[in-house]
Amino acid sequence: MPMTKPSGSPERVTVIGLGRFGTSVAKSLSELGYEVMAIDLDPRKVQAASEYVTLAVEGDGTDRDLLEQLNVQQSDVVVVAQGENLEASVLSTLLLKKLKVPWVVSKAKTALHGELLHRVGADRVVFPEMDAGVRLAHSLGVRHITDYITLSNSAGIAKIEAPANLVGHTIENLMKNVQGRMNVLLIKRGNQLVTVPHFGEVIRAHDELVLVGADSDIAHFVSHDPGQVKAANQS
Repeated sequence: MPMTKPSGSPERVTVIGLGRFGTSVAKSLSELGYEVMAIDLDPRKVQAASEYVTLAVEGDGTDRDLLEQLNVQQSDVVVVAQGENLEASVLSTLLLKKLKVPWVVSKAKTALHGELLHRVGADRVVFPEMDAGVRLAHSLGVRHITDYITLSNSAGIAKIEAPANLVGHTIENLMKNVQGRMNVLLIKRGNQLVTVPHFGEVIRAHDELVLVGADSDIAHFVSHDPGQVKAANQS
């Protein structure tokens, strides 16, 4: 099923910097149906981006004349993805706000870098490397986690692929030992979304579950095997 952008979303997005992060953002936005302009100094990256964005331009994202010539100020959102170069990302962010771009999202590598970006006007600062590290650290304890959003140092929202020990059991049965401490927010079953699943819902093979709670409770839920518990009680 092709991705589609939500209704009411901004139409035009500019991405400055085509490293791994910028390229991923530009590709994903293009697939979602946005009008995407990409800017980078590397002609090879620009050439590659021309295959999937609306307009790819070789140029310097800190060059005000270039930004004005390209009407970057008419973008609904600009993503400053050149986080490797602190000076360039800060200057680009500052110029974009001076040009009255309504929403600027800037990539940062460190907390200090992020603070500088906020101070010069970034509407949102993202930390791709730091966030990826946090997701990996949390997922190591629960091997079935495929994505993770941190809510605190020891809790978050986790997406898991249902392991075999959960298949065939109801949510009520699986939740007995973590009742009130975590919840199943939704189940993705193929192209179907089961939102706020009831306790009688039976987990099927290949289901993806979105869970919220403490890491320890999520780990306990995922590793719980009602079949073994039942067998132990009968012996």
